[in-house]
This record gives sequence, structure tokens and C-alpha cells, in this order.
Amino acid sequence: MKRVKLFAVILLTAIAIWAIAQTELPPMLKFFSAIAILALSGEIISRIAKLHSDWGLMLLRTKKGIDIAKGLAKHEKFWNLFADFGLALAYGILSFYVIKRKATEKILIIFSALITITILLIFVYPTILPFLSYTLGMPIGGGKAATAEAGSNLLAYIVLAIVYLGGFASFITASLLIYAFTVISAIISTLIFGTTAIAETAPGLTLILPGINIPLFEGLAALIIILVVHEGAHAVLSVIGKIPILSSGIAFFGIIPIGAFVEPDEKRLSTKSKEVQKRVIVAGSTSNLIFSIIFFILLLAFLGTTEPLKQKGWYVIEGMDNGTIIYAINGIPVENLSANYTAPTSTLNLTTNYGEVQRTINETGGFGISYFPMDYAPFTQYENPVFAFIFKTLVLAFALNFIIGVVNLLPLPFFDGMRLLELSVNNKRFTDFVMYLILAAFLSNLLPWFFK
Repeated sequence: MKRVKLFAVILLTAIAIWAIAQTELPPMLKFFSAIAILALSGEIISRIAKLHSDWGLMLLRTKKGIDIAKGLAKHEKFWNLFADFGLALAYGILSFYVIKRKATEKILIIFSALITITILLIFVYPTILPFLSYTLGMPIGGGKAATAEAGSNLLAYIVLAIVYLGGFASFITASLLIYAFTVISAIISTLIFGTTAIAETAPGLTLILPGINIPLFEGLAALIIILVVHEGAHAVLSVIGKIPILSSGIAFFGIIPIGAFVEPDEKRLSTKSKEVQKRVIVAGSTSNLIFSIIFFILLLAFLGTTEPLKQKGWYVIEGMDNGTIIYAINGIPVENLSANYTAPTSTLNLTTNYGEVQRTINETGGFGISYFPMDYAPFTQYENPVFAFIFKTLVLAFALNFIIGVVNLLPLPFFDGMRLLELSVNNKRFTDFVMYLILAAFLSNLLPWFFK
């Protein structure tokens, strides 16, 4: 009976969040409505399952994760190398002064990390925006800018130099500061000169909410993968560092997993050498970045093996309603149209996912749209719901692993990046200054939400 009740609450919560997502309410109102529903469902679930809950936040504890971590920790040399490699990803060339190894070993680790950084920047990072924007319909811009080739302008080289020198910690910190300046400039322009600059400025940050701005079930699946990967790496390095793990499990807010967790003995951790502490802390982000590449490769393999099952058509990015797909023109499937096709009349009958639409040919011979063929990966769609689910889950797993892995390196309270900075720089005034500066930039990136 308990399982039936739990299933009913979970199902009703999912339906309610899905229903909110389909409305025309402002994004902020959708967000707070979803928060209220999740808090209520969390309280109900906690009473049924007899779990402790604080405003819908629940911790599902288990010892299974600890046993798995102990088994993986047998390969101690590999995991220590893995963590030091992660420090090189986090701090780039500057990690030479952070990693505690022989100079030749440090150089090899840093060189390997720079190769990995290059792969992430050239292949993975540029595809995140178009995949999230077009595949999932997230309102984060994209289009032509999103598909620009890496390294096509001076900014790309500057970004590359920043990441090589200071790793992904410098990359995300610089990105946050630069966009904070953009937001503040827009606010000043609006308040002093009466422009609409801030209303036209996109937020630099957004919360990841399954059912609101990412698909519900695919989002839950991807978040569970990401959180287990992140916290599992922390657990393995804790075991290797001989730091007792008090508990492990998954944190839920309502039905949404918001964090897998391992609970190492913090007092024992603080007594360990800085080398051990840094390895434990950096392991989570390192694991996310590595798995971002793994899931990117899996996504490409999935796209290649399911080629015959993809929908055919043109995905319209300009000139028609968002999300419009054209399947046929004058009854001819678009994939069968010849390059020099000319319509018999000046009026075209377009078969779309929104029904039949008529367009008139203009003087240049076109009909006022820009599009991408759907065999271009970010625009891929499947009619089969199972393949659609796998595709979207892989997209989220590769994209969010990268995003969470990098953002977690920020020197902010409760982020791993703050503790790494404190362990690497023996100057509390400096680390506090950096923390407050980044905190102000972080909050500034969220301000545009309140002007929508």
C-alpha cells in the first residue's frame, strides 16, 4: 500500500509540473509554482516513507554506495593520478604549483590535461548551446552564433589562452565576471537613460529544473547520472585518503534529485595533508568533465546507429514559429527536393508539424525562412518515444556534466572551487576578496530574470 501511495504522489507531482510547464505563465511564476508543488510533495512523500524532511528536502541514505567506493578504491595509484589530472583541468598550466609530484610527472599530467581541455573546448563545449537550444527547446539563444566554428575570431583565442593558463576555474570565473559587467551596464542604461537594455539581456545563469526548463523524465535520469558520477568520485578518493564515510545517498526536493552525496568525516578530512584534501575535493568536477566526453561519444554513436530512424525534414530557425518543422513542399518530401527545384505556382503549400501552411515565393525565389536539415545532429528528432528518450537523456548527460563540472569550480560558498582555492592559496584576505567578488558577479548574472 505504501508503494502505491508513493507512486500516486510521484505521478501526480510529475503531471502537475508538466501542466505548469505547458502554460503561458511568466518563467518566474512557473518556477515558484513548481517549487511550491515540489515542497508539498516532498512533505507528503516524507510522511509516507517516514523520512525526515525540511520544506520538502529529503535525504535518502544508503550504505551501498560506500561498498562500491571501497571496491573501486583498490586501484589507488590510478585514482590519485585521476585527481591530480583533475587539478590540471581545474588550474591549467598554473597547476604546476598546485600538484605535489616530481616535475616530470607534473609536466606529463598537465600536457595530458591540456589535450583534454582542447577536446572539450573544440568538440564538446561549442555543441552544448545548439543541442540544448534546439533539441530540448530551452530558451537560451543559439542559431547562427551557436554553430560558429571555434577559433573563428579573436575572442576564441583569448578564451583558449585563459583556459590553458588557468584551467576551467579561470574560464568560468572570467565568463561570470565579463557577463556581470554586461548585465550591470544594461541596468545602468535602463535606469539612467530609459532604454530597454536590461529587458533585452538574457540571464547569465539559470536553475536546472526538470519539467520546467528541461524535459522531466529525461532530466531526472540525467541528473541522477551526473550526481552519482560526481559524488562517487568524492567517495573513492575519501576511501583512498583513509577518511571515514559516515553515509551516502541522494538528496531529493520533492521528486527531483538535487544532489547525490557522500558524507565524509569532515573533522578527519581537515587533519589530512592539503594534497589529500585537494584530491578528494577536485575528484567530483574531474569525473563530470571526463564523463561529459564519454557521453558525447555515446551520443555520436547513438546518432550514427539510429540514422534510418530519424525524422526527415527542415528545422526552421528564422521566418516561422519557433520549433516549426517542414516535412514537404507541394506534397514533395523536402529530402527529395532537387537543388534547383522550382514551384509550378507562386504559392507554396508547406506540410509542417503545425499543419498545412501557405507561403508566397518572393522576388529572390525564396519564401523568407532559414533552416537546417534535421540530419544535422542538434535538430534530430525521433518518432519512437524510446529512442527520443535515450537521445534527450544523452544530450543532457553530456551537456550538464560539462556545465556542472565547470561551475562547481567557482570559488563560492558550498562549491568545491572555494575549498580548492583556500587550500591552494595561503592568504585568507585574498581568498575572501575573490569569493565576494565572484558572489557579486554570480548574483548579477541572475538579475535579468527579474526584469522579464
